[in-house]
Formats: sequence, C-alpha cells, structure tokens
Amino acid sequence: MIEKFWHVGVTVKDLDKSIDHYKKLGFAVVDKFEKGEPHAFAAELTHPNGSGLELWQWLDPDHPQVEFIKDHLAFVSSDQDADVQELVDQGWEIVIPKTTGVKVTYVFLRDPNGNYVEIADIKD
Repeated sequence: MIEKFWHVGVTVKDLDKSIDHYKKLGFAVVDKFEKGEPHAFAAELTHPNGSGLELWQWLDPDHPQVEFIKDHLAFVSSDQDADVQELVDQGWEIVIPKTTGVKVTYVFLRDPNGNYVEIADIKD
C-alpha cells in the first residue's frame, strides 16, 4: 500500500549552491551522498511541512538511467511488489527494476503520461 508522498527529484547544476537556495525556502538537508551509477552528487532535503526534495547533480549525464531519475515523484510503499504490480497492470512501465540501495529499495516506473515515479521501500 502506498503510505505517503516522499519527495520530488530534480536536476541541479551545482548541488551545494542549490542546497543553499532551498534552505532559504525552509528546507533542511537530511542526507547528502554520492551515487556510483549513474554517477552523481545528491541530497535529500525536507521541509517543516513534511515536503521532500531530492537534488541531483549529474557527473555522468549521458547514463541511460538519468532520464528516469532526473525529474521524478517518489512515494513510500509498505508492499512495494504489490503496488508496482498494480501499476504495471494499469499500463505503467518499469524503467528501473527493483534496486537495493543503502537505505532504500526502489523501482522506477513511467506512467501512461510519460512521467517518472519512484516506488520506495525505506529500510529502518
């Protein structure tokens, strides 16, 4: 079951400058990290109202997965496999299969309108 909206992911030119810009809007950094593939610097930010923002500075902008990650919506699921299957049954397409990261397992899908959506299972 989809439990909540998690964040919007966007591409930035300079991660540190962008963090400073979003801090002026009330966001705080939750995590800052380097992703190996596709190679990028990234940061997860949160706002006091509960909104989430994920910033991506691509070091490997030509990697095929960048297209799916660069601008996306993300949701947290308590039953990721069932939620992904339900979306696929409705005509959504898996573009990045289930991948396990340090803190999260995620699947990226393309909705019938061409938008990219991440369905995540966050590890405690």
